[in-house]
Amino acid sequence: MDLKRFEWLLDEAIKFGIQIFLALVILVVGFWLSSKIKNIIRNRMIKRNLEASIREFTLPIISILLKLMVVLSAINAVGIQITSFAAILAGLAAGVGLSLQGSLSNFAGGLLIIIFKPFKVGDYIEALSHSGTVESISILYTTILNDRQQVVTLPNSSVLNNPVINYSIKENRRLDLKIGLSYNEDIDKAQELIRQMLENEPTVLKNEAITVGISELTDTRVNFVVRAFTKRADFWETNYKLLKEMKRIFDENDISISSPPADIKIINEKKD
Repeated sequence: MDLKRFEWLLDEAIKFGIQIFLALVILVVGFWLSSKIKNIIRNRMIKRNLEASIREFTLPIISILLKLMVVLSAINAVGIQITSFAAILAGLAAGVGLSLQGSLSNFAGGLLIIIFKPFKVGDYIEALSHSGTVESISILYTTILNDRQQVVTLPNSSVLNNPVINYSIKENRRLDLKIGLSYNEDIDKAQELIRQMLENEPTVLKNEAITVGISELTDTRVNFVVRAFTKRADFWETNYKLLKEMKRIFDENDISISSPPADIKIINEKKD
C-alpha cells in the first residue's frame, strides 16, 4: 500500500470517527433535551389545567417525535442523506403498518376517545365486562383500576367499538334495591315502612322520584323494587346503609324477609 493511499484512508477514518462522535453527542444531548422539553410541555399542560386524558395521550406522541428528530439529526451527522433514509423508513413503515393493523386501530381508537370524550381519566366506567376508575388513556390502551385494586388494560379500539357505561358524567345516581316478602306479610305496611325509611335518609335526594313497588309475584314470595336517587359520591355508602336499615325495620315490625326456595334432589341409588 502506497503512502498516499494510506494517508487517504487515515483521513477518511478520522473524518468518519469525528462524524460518529458528533452523532453520539447529538444522540446523548438530543435525548436529554427531548426529555426536558417533554417535561416543560407537561408542566405547561398541568398549569393550564388540561385534562389528564389529553396529557397522557399526547405526551408519548410528542416524546416519540422529538426522539425521531434527534435520531434523524444523528444519521445526517454521520453523512447518510436523510432523503434516502426517509425512503427506506417509509418502506419499513408500510411493512410494519400491515403487521400492526391492530395497534394502528388502537391508536385511532385512542385518538377518537380523546376527541369525543365518552370518558376521561378519573371517571368510573364499565366497559368490556370490567368496571373501575380510568387511570390512563395511552396511545394504544385504556387502563382502569377496579374495586379490587386490580389494574385492567383494555385495547382502545375494543373500548370504542363496544358499549361503555360512564357513571361519572351525571351528578346523581339511582339506587336499585330488591327485597322479597312472604304472602303472609302485610304488604301495605312493609311498603310504607320502606318509604318512610327513604324519606328519613338524608343522603336520599328528595327532589328526585322515590319508587317503592311490587315488581314480581312468584309462587312463594312478593318481590319489591326500591328505587331512589343519591349523589354519586354517596352511592355505595347509602346502598349498604339502606339494606342494613331495611333489615332492622322489618325485624322491629315482625316482618320476615322471604328467601328463594331451595331445590332438593333425592337420588335413590340401588345397591347390588
